[in-house]
Amino acid sequence: MKEAYQINKVYSILLILAGIFGFFSRYIEIGDTQFTALIPMFFGIILYFCTQGIRKENPAIGHVAALLTSLLIIMSIVMLSKGILGDTGWGRKQWIFLLIIMGGVWSIRSQINYFRAQRKRKAAQTKS
Repeated sequence: MKEAYQINKVYSILLILAGIFGFFSRYIEIGDTQFTALIPMFFGIILYFCTQGIRKENPAIGHVAALLTSLLIIMSIVMLSKGILGDTGWGRKQWIFLLIIMGGVWSIRSQINYFRAQRKRKAAQTKS
């Protein structure tokens, strides 16, 4: 899977599933509904709708997807560091944050490679 739109699609589905898992596991475990657990799901839905624009090589949508992914990675790193440095142990929240970070880095890397290839194509077209 080398195409940026494919990686974005997989990452967005992963975010949707992580958000739903976090929400329902807290509800089953504690009986409490914490809607902040759905934040990854909302990011995943937005990124899923960006997939078609990335596939059609729309640079604005590609940059929005990269910005949202970067924002989510930064938020997850902050939350993961709070969990590790705090009194709480390594639980489901930390695994979800780690999964989001790893998937986000994978997605950002593919988007950067996509932007580089796109610039090279445009430079080659202007030279001809």
